[in-house]
Amino acid sequence: MNYKEQMVNPTYRILFTKKNGEDRLIECTIEKDYCEHISGKEEYVVVFDIKEQDYRTVNTDTIKVFERI
Repeated sequence: MNYKEQMVNPTYRILFTKKNGEDRLIECTIEKDYCEHISGKEEYVVVFDIKEQDYRTVNTDTIKVFERI
């Protein structure tokens, strides 16, 4: 990834708790086009999981670590 791409879509490391109570650590980008969750609930954000190459919905109330990498 080049410098310009990193400025547009920075990569983050997020540790959050899943619905089943398990902690999950992912590296992702936050997709600006998908910042609004389909359900319209403000506490959710859609991210692109780099490892799985898929979109994930994260409940922002369960985030324990959020850091730019």
